Amino acid sequence: MIIKRFLEFKKQFGNEAFSRLNEFFDREKEIFYNEKIPYWMKQGYTKDEAVIKARQGWVSTIGRNLEKIVEILIEDFCKKNNLKITNDKTLKQENLPYELDLVKRLILVNFGEYALLPDGDIIIYKLHNNQPQIVAILSIKNSFRERYTETPYWKLKLSQNCITKHIKVFMITPDKDDEISSSINPRKPRIVMEYELDGIYLAKDNFDPSAKIKSINQLIDDLKKLI
Repeated sequence: MIIKRFLEFKKQFGNEAFSRLNEFFDREKEIFYNEKIPYWMKQGYTKDEAVIKARQGWVSTIGRNLEKIVEILIEDFCKKNNLKITNDKTLKQENLPYELDLVKRLILVNFGEYALLPDGDIIIYKLHNNQPQIVAILSIKNSFRERYTETPYWKLKLSQNCITKHIKVFMITPDKDDEISSSINPRKPRIVMEYELDGIYLAKDNFDPSAKIKSINQLIDDLKKLI
């Protein structure tokens, strides 16, 4: 239902809808809480406990739907340019098709005798002579708290290997808590991510841009440069 309502929101605002995600999700959060708090109270929880349960459920719900909305943003571009997308959850599955198994091998990060997949909410790749080539890895977060080092860490590990060092790593976020929006006395998340990542795309209007920190609507233009 959230995605259905977002498509209606997009009909109303066009591509501007992507830079108004905080407005959209504020509405959706109110709907979600109004449904879930009474539900949990009927299950025997106190109101305070029901609010906590609803809050926990919302964090998971907004994460999944934010990824789907970014897929909506890039789907036409990917189709027109014969690009494919997958994600780290899919690549962690067993018995992958041959093509996805190759994609997985192209982004694995080695730790001695172990190899791990980097976080990748959306992995964009193309086929050249039936062989996949990684275009970019997109990390998508609503807010950061203390998790702002996760994506820069994987970018750093990818850059240390000759096979993966070319892979661009982008962050897409509504920056709900304004952790990277201001360039005046910037917070740690902005400093670290702007330095380490290849690009940060904000799904909001009010922020201080830079060479790397841009509007979400500029994501497609930068992806074009990679193909």
